Amino acid sequence: MFANLAQAEAFLANRRHLGIKPGLHRVQQLLQASGSPERRMKSIHIAGTNGKGSTSAYLAQALTYNGWKTGCFISPTPGGFLESIQVDGKWITEEEFIAACNRLLPVIEEMDKAEDYPSEFEIHVCIAYSYLAEQADICVIEAGMGGRGDATNVLEPILSIITNIGLDHQRFLGDTISAIAKEKAGIIKPGAPVISAVTQSEARTVLEQQAKAAAVSITWVEAQDAERLQINPKMKGAHQKINAAVVAEACRVLQEMGITLDNEKVKKAISQAQLPGRFELVEEEPKIILDGAHNAEGMATFIQTVKENYPHAKIQVLFSAFQDKPFEQMIGQLSELTTNISLTTFEHARAIDLESLKKVSPTVNIVPDWQEWVEHLYRLDQYDTIYFVTGSLHFIYQVRKYIVGNRKLW
Repeated sequence: MFANLAQAEAFLANRRHLGIKPGLHRVQQLLQASGSPERRMKSIHIAGTNGKGSTSAYLAQALTYNGWKTGCFISPTPGGFLESIQVDGKWITEEEFIAACNRLLPVIEEMDKAEDYPSEFEIHVCIAYSYLAEQADICVIEAGMGGRGDATNVLEPILSIITNIGLDHQRFLGDTISAIAKEKAGIIKPGAPVISAVTQSEARTVLEQQAKAAAVSITWVEAQDAERLQINPKMKGAHQKINAAVVAEACRVLQEMGITLDNEKVKKAISQAQLPGRFELVEEEPKIILDGAHNAEGMATFIQTVKENYPHAKIQVLFSAFQDKPFEQMIGQLSELTTNISLTTFEHARAIDLESLKKVSPTVNIVPDWQEWVEHLYRLDQYDTIYFVTGSLHFIYQVRKYIVGNRKLW
């Protein structure tokens, strides 16, 4: 049994070597032993290559602002396991998290003995569902990867949202837009209308076929809908306006289901919602902006947002990513913004190593210690440059924690 949070977190972290394990039978076994909490949840399930976290944040805040006790499960987050499980923006407490881990431990140990090892994420999902089923009126659930075989996909949601589809996690989801769309479409279930901002015709065809098979409607949100609805999200970028429009449409559909929502409160919630690491100005002097552009599509969106907001600025970029991402392509994309690009690594089993980065280009600056790079910014005499830190969300969160935690020392 776990006596404190550190022990519980260490136990879960030690299971990361199991890697990503698509499939539902392990999480179903865990949930069954927990009384099948997923069956008691009124849930909205959100999948997509990018924009899941922002869309979840907008929707959860819109529901909360309208008086609904709203649960939310998102990952990754700067605050780790506790922050990822929320009700009305408040994290699960250490005591509640430890208790949930202890209740699951005997089942996990039995599964381990049978060599059917549940992954860190599968256990995380079970803890979230067990807590949210008891604490929330309605839950916003972000899929981890894909949809069909994702551990979150044991729900019977009232609404399904697929934000967009791009090439990511190809080793697990497939090498084409159509193949990835098929995996994302796995969250489409009978009784749950679908809302999506997917643009590719081949992906739309796949989603429409799945919606037809499930006998549910599918509504497409277009880029111009964001302007028509006059929604102004706090988070910057044209992509955020599309995410906001998706949420506005979701709220309209929820109202048709009898869930009372005030449109002005929805707009207010969207205008105030902010997720860490989404084009976030984390420091004014020096001006440091963090953005989790963790794949090629995300990088393209990041570059577009920089150009829109800082068209004439002097720019420097610090970048790092996971080894299994198209990092060479992403670094090439960054050259559209500036030639002043620094590459680094960070503490994570999947992080790209310095040797791989050195092979990208002989002209790119390699930073062995990103903390020294950050500290150097605070020693400058004048601040005439905007410093962007981008790439993996896990990297972004480490940088954010370091800046916020040491701000008083500089």
